[in-house]
Amino acid sequence: MKPVYRYIFLFLAFFASQTAAAQDAWYDHYANARDAIPLFQWQLAVEELEKALQQRTIPELEAETYALRFEDYVPYFLRGVAYYNLGEFEKANADFDTSLSYGVVTGSLFSAAFQNFRAITKRILRQNSLIDSLQNQETTASGGDADDIANSISRIQGAIRSGNISAAEVQLSQLTARYPEAPSIPIIELLIIEAKRAAELQRPPTDPLNASFQQGLQAYLAGSYQESLDIFREILQASPDYPQASDWSRRILREMAEEGIPPDTVKIEVKTRTSVAPVISIAPMENPTREDTVQLSGSVRDDRGIQFVEYSLNGQPFTDSAGEKVRRIPQTPQEATSFNFQVKLPLRVGENQITVTARDADMPQFHVATEPLLIIRKLPIYKTPGFLASMGILALLLIGGVITNIVMKRRIAFVNKYNPYIAGAPVRNEKMFYGRERLLRRLINNLHNNSLMIYGPRRIGKTSLLHQLKKKLEEEADKDYFFVPVYIDLQGTPESKFFSVMMHDINEGCEPHLRTPPSLRVLEKEEAYSARDFNSDIKTIIGELRGLSNKTLKLVLLIDEVDELNNYADRVNQKLRSIFMKTFAENLVAVMSGTHIRKRWESEGSPWYNFFEEIEVTGIDHKYSEALIRTPVKGIFHYDDAAVRKIIEYSDNIPYRIQKFCVNAVSRVIDAKRRRITAGDIEQIRGKVLESIDLSLSREFTLKDLPKDQSI
Repeated sequence: MKPVYRYIFLFLAFFASQTAAAQDAWYDHYANARDAIPLFQWQLAVEELEKALQQRTIPELEAETYALRFEDYVPYFLRGVAYYNLGEFEKANADFDTSLSYGVVTGSLFSAAFQNFRAITKRILRQNSLIDSLQNQETTASGGDADDIANSISRIQGAIRSGNISAAEVQLSQLTARYPEAPSIPIIELLIIEAKRAAELQRPPTDPLNASFQQGLQAYLAGSYQESLDIFREILQASPDYPQASDWSRRILREMAEEGIPPDTVKIEVKTRTSVAPVISIAPMENPTREDTVQLSGSVRDDRGIQFVEYSLNGQPFTDSAGEKVRRIPQTPQEATSFNFQVKLPLRVGENQITVTARDADMPQFHVATEPLLIIRKLPIYKTPGFLASMGILALLLIGGVITNIVMKRRIAFVNKYNPYIAGAPVRNEKMFYGRERLLRRLINNLHNNSLMIYGPRRIGKTSLLHQLKKKLEEEADKDYFFVPVYIDLQGTPESKFFSVMMHDINEGCEPHLRTPPSLRVLEKEEAYSARDFNSDIKTIIGELRGLSNKTLKLVLLIDEVDELNNYADRVNQKLRSIFMKTFAENLVAVMSGTHIRKRWESEGSPWYNFFEEIEVTGIDHKYSEALIRTPVKGIFHYDDAAVRKIIEYSDNIPYRIQKFCVNAVSRVIDAKRRRITAGDIEQIRGKVLESIDLSLSREFTLKDLPKDQSI
């Protein structure tokens, strides 16, 4: 190895080792936990968070993870949520208390959720304590009274657990009326109070709190200091992190002190005031931000009207392109008392001091309301220190990945003798199945109301088509039908075993859908199993499957090598016909595959195949033939265009023959330590491949070997 290549290799190996080590970093475990929580995988979330905490115990706002990505790291809060959902409320409460002690979570996006979860958990623990006290409480009643009280308490507890608090209150009043001295009654009353509080905490807080906040502002504008103060205090009691309620409480107390009004005074009517300063309310926004502008919006109100709203940015009035101050002026007298404003302001990197000013219309020189804001703009990610270094490292890793990929592909090609083509066995891998999508869709569309017979010469791909049809039906999201496909192979099945083989395959194919194994005759009488037994068993299975979905059931029998029926007596074929005439036939369809079916029918009734729509399987289109040749080895081996044309010419667009040529071509170039397949390679293997194809088909009956009136 040359020295320069040795250094490049060692450099890439170093970064590969660093990448592997990074997979076990704290932020990987934290990300795994964040992914597990929306999927309700609570135990997994706990395990991943504990692994993260082993490496990083201190929470942090906007903790740097990798590639200069930032995320709020609040592991104790998230683990508390997981414990809460696992029903381990003591552990959840401990984690919530730990999270609060660090103080990080209250400044994160999880602040409201944290307060809610913590309050609910403490309520639940309080309820559990009361329930324990209630269960340990001994009643002074005896005999039947004691049993009656115990039963009433049990019913009340059940109503509380189910969330039916009103029913619990009714049952408590009935118990109190019968046994007013029962010592358990006070505890039950406390239990109901705690349940009400917990239920209230679990309601969505946003709309009620906003509505209360608006009521508080209205009371302030109406001159009712104490009423508005009481409302804001109630909001803060329900949600301590509601900043506007806290700000307005302090403002009202300050104004009350200035006017000499002591707190808890009866409402002051509006007539005691001559005018009220405007009230400004700013809508929440992202802060800090990396954007170069901010969309500032909110509302302003006043009892007698507002002259205008204007803005200042970093100590200077905000002006338009003409140098005029940007102002929001009400258009009508009605709008002057209450209107919304919105403005887009540019931001500089760092701190941005923004002030919204509303001037009163009746006393503009005195009544001016201002609302200051501090918005921090961070550097864009692409301008942060280390970004270019990270991009350089990433580029090196990508280059290393490309080089590694090339090396690995060559190793796969020559050491492991990589050869993905399938020459003989049915194609079960969807990635190796080409050119039949339109035919598959046609089969599925016809299965709603018809049974089908697909036919074609040997090695044309009928068995592969049945396997792919089974997979497509299992994935089909039909709005009206529930498909249950079952694959049945009749090759080598004697006449005496026909119905039992069919039922065993049907039972095995339906087993994943059935809740419990059905009771079937085929499991009890293997040797003497008749068509009558088959009818009984399939009726039982269809009955079980019908209960699984509100859609119409279609049990689809995918019967391969149906040519075996040519060797059976007419009475067996007649019984097969009768299956599709039964009452359960609306839930039963079949797709039969074969090369030919004997058309001489001596019975009086119509043959079974008259109920089937016949569909021929032919070769695939030219473009799919080329895709089948090139795609499986793309990036490992390369076909010359001339080689592709020769394979298509010699194979006649039949997938089996194409794969036969390809598997031999790849084997040839692997032995020659080459990655390029030429037209000369195809000519060299032509005789061998065509001879093997002829030898394979000579053992089979083909369509052209049969009299015309006996073919499908």
